Amino acid sequence: MNNINGFGWFAVNVFFNRVTRMSSVLNEDDVQYYVPMRTVEMFKDGQKTYEQRQLVTSLLFLRCNVQYLNLLKEKFGDAFYVYADVETKRPRIIPDKEMDSFILVTSVGDKGLELLSDKYNDCKIGDHVRVIDGVFKGAEGYVKRIQGRKRLIVSIEGIAVVATSYIPRSFLEILDD
Repeated sequence: MNNINGFGWFAVNVFFNRVTRMSSVLNEDDVQYYVPMRTVEMFKDGQKTYEQRQLVTSLLFLRCNVQYLNLLKEKFGDAFYVYADVETKRPRIIPDKEMDSFILVTSVGDKGLELLSDKYNDCKIGDHVRVIDGVFKGAEGYVKRIQGRKRLIVSIEGIAVVATSYIPRSFLEILDD
């Protein structure tokens, strides 16, 4: 649970391809972080291979407090920015429940996972659901029809929206808001 001292998940945009360098610092400082990745199918020398790539270039999530964010700012300067709350202009704390669903959906390795543009950021259309079976079990989001198929949309408001591959209706439980 997030607390009033500003401890929780934060989204950070890391410039100049420094996600790896920042990840090293976070590892040294024993700070929990998450970089959303996707599996990309490639062909090298006629052989099918798979490679892990960032789902969203330069995006990194870390679990810390605001004081630690300030220390990173001293260390990295303008090489990153923290996503802020639109109204307060303070670093936006991402609710654990929202982050848990996002991590679950983006870490499964689903080849049908798709990053969506901001036009899908309003996920209030459709049923609010929880996945009760399959690889996305436990994830919560909204059902939306994309390219003729019903998909689960998981969003971190103002930061990222992803759509899963098709999930059978029998795997979904409708939640009351």
